[in-house]
Amino acid sequence: MFNIDNEIYTCPVEALSSILGKKWVAQIIWTIKDSKIRFGELQRELEGCSKKMLKQQLELLIENNIIINDKKTINNSVESTYFLSDSGLLLLPIMEKMIKWSNSNLACGG
Repeated sequence: MFNIDNEIYTCPVEALSSILGKKWVAQIIWTIKDSKIRFGELQRELEGCSKKMLKQQLELLIENNIIINDKKTINNSVESTYFLSDSGLLLLPIMEKMIKWSNSNLACGG
């Protein structure tokens, strides 16, 4: 059983699809795939994503151990960076295959 946003799933594929299918989630993962990034930088990269939505989706990804939020205190201020966890990194080949399949098989593909 998988609990994603208070929804119970018995199928792991459906549970993962529920996460990846949420607005901005795939773009967030893809944007931070290569390096650590701060919240403001991530928001600028995701043009059109509101601060509230970005916070919600980051919380979902952190809760599901896909993204890590590394917080460090420097001179009385907290510096927070986001990056993919080891399990988040394991999603990248899956997402690459999804992109390839979509481009080849969906009517909207190139």
